[in-house]
Amino acid sequence: MGKLAGKKLILLGERDGVPAPAMEACFKNSGAEVIFSVTECFV
Repeated sequence: MGKLAGKKLILLGERDGVPAPAMEACFKNSGAEVIFSVTECFV
């Protein structure tokens, strides 16, 4: 188990940077639970 095991995550992705689905894929095996994930355009 990692440091994020049992934690809840809120992921804010950026359209021209790292999108939220990519972050979700990275955290998938961390033991953390993604409770909210969204990709926005910050201009």
